[in-house]
Amino acid sequence: MIYLTPANTLHVCLFADDAKLYKHVLCDDDHKSVQCGLNALQEWSDKWLLKLNASKCKTVYYGRNIDHGYKYSLHSAELENTSTIKDLGVIFDPELSFSQHCKEKINKAYAMLGIIKRNFIHLSEEAFVSHYKTLVRSHLEYANSVWNPYRMLLIKDLENVQMRATKLVIKLKHFSYKERLT
Repeated sequence: MIYLTPANTLHVCLFADDAKLYKHVLCDDDHKSVQCGLNALQEWSDKWLLKLNASKCKTVYYGRNIDHGYKYSLHSAELENTSTIKDLGVIFDPELSFSQHCKEKINKAYAMLGIIKRNFIHLSEEAFVSHYKTLVRSHLEYANSVWNPYRMLLIKDLENVQMRATKLVIKLKHFSYKERLT
């Protein structure tokens, strides 16, 4: 945490060479405290001769009634405001709906299914399950505790990937979906 005043703190999350500064912003004073935190970060990096790349820094707002009017700067460069941001492979949007993330993962899973279909035509059930879990399901389940869908449309789209995948097993092709799953 960067302490500006006892009541006005700016939180920092660190992971490897990545840092996130965040604060619940309700008024102009909160915007100013975020800028003060960025200034403190700049002073610290200058003191330790650590060059920050301001062009890679972004601002993003989460929630309703978002005021995008305030501009933040670092090293005299205005930080770009973006509506979505990708963090550790998960796409975050202002409403935290993760629909764009789900669509990207579904497309990647279908691409992996295409690779399996084109390159591994005559697979046993065991080999197919191994390929499916490794190449397809791993994309669908990556960080799902963060973006776990709650909208029925997204859940159905994710389920359709598995539905199509089970049709690739030749011996199971003529069974119903529920029978293919068992």
